[in-house]
Amino acid sequence: MSAHTLDSLLDGAGELSSLPDSWQRIDVVISRPAANTAQIAEAIASDPALSLRLLRMANSPMFGLSQRVERLSQAVHLIGTRQLRELALAASIIDMLAGSGRRERVVAFLRHSTATALFARALASRRREPNVERVFVAGLLHDLGGFVIEQADPNLAAANLATAMAQGKPLEQVEHNALGFDHATLGGALIERWKLPLSLSEPVAYHHQPAAAQTHRIEAALVHIAAIAVDLLGFSGEGPVCTPLDTKAWELSGIDPGELPAVASDMDAALAPMIEILAGDAA
Repeated sequence: MSAHTLDSLLDGAGELSSLPDSWQRIDVVISRPAANTAQIAEAIASDPALSLRLLRMANSPMFGLSQRVERLSQAVHLIGTRQLRELALAASIIDMLAGSGRRERVVAFLRHSTATALFARALASRRREPNVERVFVAGLLHDLGGFVIEQADPNLAAANLATAMAQGKPLEQVEHNALGFDHATLGGALIERWKLPLSLSEPVAYHHQPAAAQTHRIEAALVHIAAIAVDLLGFSGEGPVCTPLDTKAWELSGIDPGELPAVASDMDAALAPMIEILAGDAA
């Protein structure tokens, strides 16, 4: 058993220990019931790099808008305040990851996570979920705990992966044997430490066992299906997976397995542009 504990990994997360100040300022403004479009756009504009990334996201195939978005105020109007808040959160967290890890690992993380996020978002759209961008962010962060483990102890992360590959076991099972918890639990705990809502922390914490989630089983099921599907369909470049599909996820999500090819087609055109947008300088 490793000497690492859940708390020690959280305490040693470095730059990832808390969300950036720029996001905190934006969140304060967006959370005000009386905030108008101009005020929200001004708050986002205080971070030029984030502003540019959000405009590129708004103009990406993920949204398929009929007109080009040139200004932040347009983005707020066309995408919506709540959705833009989720995208700003995603972009802020990716900036933290890019600044805290090796370029190769950040890009590999983003390739799988972005594919999962887009696939989960497409599934949520088919369900007509009210906040598909929240599901997108949960998909983007579902393997956050694995990133933290690798940052803290690269040798342990490599050993866990090698053991999983050699023994044909799910990585989360090997992690649990080594640590007493897995990357999903760790990622959910970090999101809780960031004081983000359960609708983000639970789908991350339970993306390997969605039926165990207390209040957000549907979102956990969508991320679960998406994370496995993108590997099996070859979107993420991570190779074959041995994480078993929880058959309860179909019932929880209301998704028919026969829909997956169409979902894959929906997100195919959006994947490469979104990876380029999110990876930024890391790519």
